[in-house]
Amino acid sequence: MAAAASIKGYGKYGWIILFVFWALHLVLSARDFLPALQDLCLACVPGAQTPIQAVTGLTWSQLVSSNAKFASFLGSTLVDDGISGVGLAVFGMVVSMTSYRKREKWAWYVSWSMPIGILAAQLNVYALTGSIMVIYLAIAFTFVSLLALLLPYRQFFPRKPPR
Repeated sequence: MAAAASIKGYGKYGWIILFVFWALHLVLSARDFLPALQDLCLACVPGAQTPIQAVTGLTWSQLVSSNAKFASFLGSTLVDDGISGVGLAVFGMVVSMTSYRKREKWAWYVSWSMPIGILAAQLNVYALTGSIMVIYLAIAFTFVSLLALLLPYRQFFPRKPPR
């Protein structure tokens, strides 16, 4: 009985987990506004290549000095990606703070974009860099975001009483 009560307690705050993850997404997406930060690989083991290095064979600073026009194009693409990521993060934060918190079913379904998006993005970075740390982070973040979705499941979808 106590376990069921604690699960309900944890489930009550699932929206906070999603909100924090969306806030983290906001910060990581905002990094794309400064393309020079692409030389930092936050999820790579020391010495591993960044995604830019894996694709071009150059660091961001080397790319800027060797091919300024391509770097400018790639930089504008990164800024576009940052704009999209920040927009998605703000949307996710608002949904988790409002409709998910109020247990609206549509918000539960929309919130599945968090674990699916994390997994897809991290697998893409792994494919580019080969950094196993990315896989560890993907597993951890996906697991925690799934907890945020599954713990309050019965609050979103209560059992119907037998007739």
